[in-house]
Amino acid sequence: MSEWTWEYAPDADHVVGDKGDGANLSPEDMAEAEKIDQELADAASVRYLGPPRYEEPAVSRLKSYARGLLIVWYQEDRRDDVIVVVRVTAPW
Repeated sequence: MSEWTWEYAPDADHVVGDKGDGANLSPEDMAEAEKIDQELADAASVRYLGPPRYEEPAVSRLKSYARGLLIVWYQEDRRDDVIVVVRVTAPW
């Protein structure tokens, strides 16, 4: 089993920080989002064993996961064993 990780793309400011409208996630929501991100990485490490076959895509389509009022949009990159989190939202 590989050790999957997660990261924000392009960076935390764009994903969970100020999105241009002054709406930031609360510290509690940020902590919950990071917990979800790690759980997604843990799940991927069990689901994918080894590199993708030639006919399989190495990067998944954009996926979403919701828990409570948080929504996390992410992709699974099997080349680097990483969950790429591109957006996290919560109601304001």
